[in-house]
Amino acid sequence: MSSLDAVEIFLVEARDLLEQIEQALLDLNGRLDDRDLVDTVFRGLHTLKGSGAMFGFDALAEFTHHCESAFDRVRKGEVAATSALVGAILDAQDHMRALIEDPKGDYAAASQRLLAGLNAAVSGAAPPEPGAAPQAPALQVWSIRFRLPANALVNGVNPLGLLNELRDLGECRIVADTTKIPDLEALDPTECHLGWDVTLTTDQPRSAIEDVFIFVMDDMDIVIETLDAPEAVAPEAPVVATAPSAPAAAPPPKPAAAPQEVPT
Repeated sequence: MSSLDAVEIFLVEARDLLEQIEQALLDLNGRLDDRDLVDTVFRGLHTLKGSGAMFGFDALAEFTHHCESAFDRVRKGEVAATSALVGAILDAQDHMRALIEDPKGDYAAASQRLLAGLNAAVSGAAPPEPGAAPQAPALQVWSIRFRLPANALVNGVNPLGLLNELRDLGECRIVADTTKIPDLEALDPTECHLGWDVTLTTDQPRSAIEDVFIFVMDDMDIVIETLDAPEAVAPEAPVVATAPSAPAAAPPPKPAAAPQEVPT
């Protein structure tokens, strides 16, 4: 399958997802306490965001991430599902369609307006006046250390996709841990031997980080911790952590001086 064919398949599936999300939102507006509908909307947005990022629809993935995070807070009981919140996501549907059909269009102003309405709906506050400068969100630095199960690759888990989802949350520094890679004779190429140590600076809550691993959380080793002082983490090329190297060999001894002839 060519990359073009894959994108066409994504477009078809994305349109279907948007229809499913929209129908679930319309149903939810009449039954705001229906947890199954909340989960349906959340998972649809999560899938749309992840697929968009995978196929290069970065603007779609970034915008949908905010909508997904809002419904994640509803799913976790942090905020209530309201008609205002449902309406804000419904208002965003046409914008998502535009980001799918014309991903290179200029939608910055529309995105800002829709996200301002979404944030107001989540907080229960009145929408900001048009043109008002949004407040800068507080940043937090997180340490995320994780290792996938050995059979992750065979089961279809894409580690690079998980790392890209973390990058979508903010600035990342990613270190690959290669210390558990076995010797070549014992290496099984179908198994996942790497671990990762990620430093993430984001304005998103811990729940947004956990949602990156929502489908593999039960089978993996993961530690998520906050770091003391939020600092800007400049994106860098990934650094590979390797096992400690053997001590450097001592320099060869200097050749002995030629024996001096003793006069007789």
